[in-house]
Amino acid sequence: MKPSPARFFGALVIGGALTALGLAVLAGAMLRETPGFWRNAGGFPVGLRDLVFSSFYPSLAIYFFGLVSGSFTAWQLLRARSRSGGLLLLACGLNWLLFLVILTVVLCNNIENVMNGRPLHYHAP
Repeated sequence: MKPSPARFFGALVIGGALTALGLAVLAGAMLRETPGFWRNAGGFPVGLRDLVFSSFYPSLAIYFFGLVSGSFTAWQLLRARSRSGGLLLLACGLNWLLFLVILTVVLCNNIENVMNGRPLHYHAP
């Protein structure tokens, strides 16, 4: 198939949007697991705490379904022998790794708490 600039640009936009959303979700995951973030002593604005509290799981779900959709689109483009499918598949592959890092950050503290008999989302003072 002849390379199409529109498909190449579309693959770049989809890959970039997924990466930007993934980095934002990773930042939210890191803040969620920081004990000082939830206390007034942490120096974080209350609005940021409310934003992370209310939008983390919806953003994680949107990121996941975006990755599934992007991976499926990349597979379809590869089957059509489009070079942009390879680019999108590479971007999705890297974003799947980022998704696993996010899940590791989110689950790590909770697994440690359950193993030590503490409640979920517990942070030592």
